[in-house]
Amino acid sequence: MLAHILSYPLFRLTVVLAVGIVLSDWFFPDSACLMWLVGAWGIAFLGAVVCYPLSRYRWRMLFGCMAYLAAALSGGILYLINREAVRFDWAEGRNVYVGTILDVPHPKTKTMQAVVEVEQGRSVSDSIWYPVRRKVMLYWMPDSLQGELACGDRLCFEANISRPVSDADFSGFDYGLYLERQGIGGTAVAFTGCWQRLDNAGALSFRQKALLYREKIIETYRLWGLKDDVQAVVSALTVGDKSELTRELKDSYTAAGTSHILALSGMHVVILALILSWLLYPLRYVPGGRWITGFLIVVFLWSFAFLSGLSPSVIRAVVMYSLCVAASVFTESRFLGVSSVSLAAFLMLVYQPLYLFDVSFQLSFVAVLSLLLIYPFIERLFHFRWKPLNWLWKSMALTMAAQLGTLPFILCYFGTFPTYFLLANLVVTPLSIVILGLALVCLLFGAVPWLVKVLGLSVELLNGIMEWVQGLSGSQITSVYLSPVQAGVFALSLISFLLYLSRRSARRLIGVLCCTNLFLGMLLFECMAPAADYLYFTRAGIYTKRERNVSQLVSETNLYRIQNLQVALANDGRWKNKLSSERLAIDYVYVCKGFSGTMAGLSELFQINYVIFDGSLSDAYRERLKQECRSIGLAYTDITEKGAYATVLHSSDAAIVGR
Repeated sequence: MLAHILSYPLFRLTVVLAVGIVLSDWFFPDSACLMWLVGAWGIAFLGAVVCYPLSRYRWRMLFGCMAYLAAALSGGILYLINREAVRFDWAEGRNVYVGTILDVPHPKTKTMQAVVEVEQGRSVSDSIWYPVRRKVMLYWMPDSLQGELACGDRLCFEANISRPVSDADFSGFDYGLYLERQGIGGTAVAFTGCWQRLDNAGALSFRQKALLYREKIIETYRLWGLKDDVQAVVSALTVGDKSELTRELKDSYTAAGTSHILALSGMHVVILALILSWLLYPLRYVPGGRWITGFLIVVFLWSFAFLSGLSPSVIRAVVMYSLCVAASVFTESRFLGVSSVSLAAFLMLVYQPLYLFDVSFQLSFVAVLSLLLIYPFIERLFHFRWKPLNWLWKSMALTMAAQLGTLPFILCYFGTFPTYFLLANLVVTPLSIVILGLALVCLLFGAVPWLVKVLGLSVELLNGIMEWVQGLSGSQITSVYLSPVQAGVFALSLISFLLYLSRRSARRLIGVLCCTNLFLGMLLFECMAPAADYLYFTRAGIYTKRERNVSQLVSETNLYRIQNLQVALANDGRWKNKLSSERLAIDYVYVCKGFSGTMAGLSELFQINYVIFDGSLSDAYRERLKQECRSIGLAYTDITEKGAYATVLHSSDAAIVGR
């Protein structure tokens, strides 16, 4: 089957388009090469047009090469255009901006958070507005005089908008890049008294109306009197709102290997489609019933997507299902699933190439392809005459196929593997059908008390089972991280093995062995390579890191001896106006928010080798301290832009102590 799928032109075209997007992201950090790419695309497109009418095989091959090259260049061009539509050179310092809230504000610890489309801005000291038209993640402190902001409100705020500082080397996660790939060009904080609601609110967009309808459904759940954890799971399962899920609840589902149930995806769409198919099954006996049933299911699923806030994950699933329904009506092709998935991915990447870097996008399409490719091999391993047992085996085969196909991505992004995922998913599927069905009935026909009680008991049972699975010994294997290259080789090994199973030959067996040996060799090389220890200065703290294990150092005196290094953390006024008869040798002084003093005062106490300034310091104070360093000859670095400063610790077995 895999060989047939690889021969599909649309599938190959989608893969080539994705490759062009990835290569553009790797090799073109800015849009300076955009015109060169457009010129190359024109040449490739013209070459494909010229070669298309020619009948000789070598010219047909050249046509294929030109067409695929044009598709790859199209992906790169679209990616650069969309990426530049997100980026913006934000003015330094605090400026005044006007924007519209695009989604429902969510409460944080001390602030409210929402995505705001900034329309225009100006300097605090200037009255001339300049256009912006970019999205930002805005955090604002509540103001009792202004009231609460809602989706669709326009506001004027004064803030310093900037791209989030990337500390990917330290934390392994580039938050700024993540926001950019979500279409958000910066972050800002508006303090109390620095923002004001505007009266001239515009008309709500289609998506904003969908989000408000979703909030009404969530408010309906609250009126049913469900417990907090129950209501949070019902909201996540039915409309995709995960804001009320606690960390403990998320961890239990993750450890059980069922976290996908808390995020609306293809599984929810399939369950709803199955429920609707059962309800509408009698229509199949009327003339044209197959068409009518498919049309009604698609209409209902798009209505469900609207009520869930038109989240990208639901739209992906509904688009794929709609295409599958359309294909099933017009054709009986055995591989219509692959064509539908390929077309859905192709259209979504053409519309928004940044989707390719969304983890949920990758996992959803890989999971569907895994079901199409891997499930047939697993399912035919066993066959039982007893129908319940056969159904149980097919359910397990589906779970194993999806888990195996997404395993390289899961190990690359999360580094965890749930041991009892088969056991947990056997419970999740039937309970999800019950919960979705009961919630749907209660929303459509009214909240009958006994139905609401059954709904609550079903969710409590689901939560309890997930917590029980989490508590089992060895329920989760953690810290098994693969690099992107290792994950790619691992995926290539799986694909080569499937090709060998589809048609056994010596050449394909050699391919399997080569890929597998390459993957094992990479793992062995990484295990044999000595792990380096690093000392990090970031987030107003001092940390040590080996591989992915991070530890924060604590000392009551703010003086540290880390192997052969002497380090001082200056985040208060303890050394202000202090005198010493002998200066202590200090390799690094880390100056953070809270420090009150001067560099000259510190240099009288310590013999300083290097100074590190944290981004938490105010701009004016940091510049004054840097000027002092220059005047007295102290070497320094400012980590405001980089977010962290790291140095290698040479001896891995030396003590790390605080004094």
